[in-house]
Amino acid sequence: MNRGYAVILAGYIGWGLFPLYWALLIHVPALEVLLHRMLWSAPVLLLLVLLSGRRRSQVAAALTSWRELKWLALSGLVVSLNWGIYIWAVANHRVLEASMGYFLTPLLNVLAGVIVFKEKLGRANVIAILCAAAGVAYYFLSTSVLPWVVLAVGFSFALYGLLRKQMTTNAVPGLFVEILLLLPFTLALILWLHHRGDAMFLNQARATDTRFFHRRYPHAADDDRGNTVLRHTVVAVLLRGSAAW
Repeated sequence: MNRGYAVILAGYIGWGLFPLYWALLIHVPALEVLLHRMLWSAPVLLLLVLLSGRRRSQVAAALTSWRELKWLALSGLVVSLNWGIYIWAVANHRVLEASMGYFLTPLLNVLAGVIVFKEKLGRANVIAILCAAAGVAYYFLSTSVLPWVVLAVGFSFALYGLLRKQMTTNAVPGLFVEILLLLPFTLALILWLHHRGDAMFLNQARATDTRFFHRRYPHAADDDRGNTVLRHTVVAVLLRGSAAW
């Protein structure tokens, strides 16, 4: 199997498992989950960057390039929007719509590849795309209201992939810089939530706190089965970003 196909398949499988974890945080507002998802990704990405001289040099190059910073700031905002909508959808029992959004994303990626990057499709590719498009069309026609969650998730994630193709920074250092650029706003919003008394983190049961960043407490309740926010976030997005290269 082509490496790119294998990487993106692994990324989508990981993304598909997300609802199992977010369901454990359904009592936490989506905004706070998103903020901690971004916050705790930073140290993991920093470690990955420090372990590689090539990644360190790419981060340094990105931070000194105004053009690269602009693209990374934009892509960071787009992927944060995508994360936020997805978390909100799971918390509001709209997992099917969010999943259909990620089913729509590859079709939009193909469309972008043909229009923007002038890529050619073989006959087998066209047949596969038409079959997938028929499935999406059937879903849209079977709904009585506009499935905005599907469109928002699908277009935002496809746009993220398109934006990442415009940059020279690879997946790991690129995601690190994206998170780094948004970190001041992330911290400010977390502090604001605590100041208002609306924050759940550190103000609820210990199991809730650990679900933000730990795999599991040794003596946590039996229903505390969530994987880490930072591991799922970093691995799934990095696989998705790596496939663009």
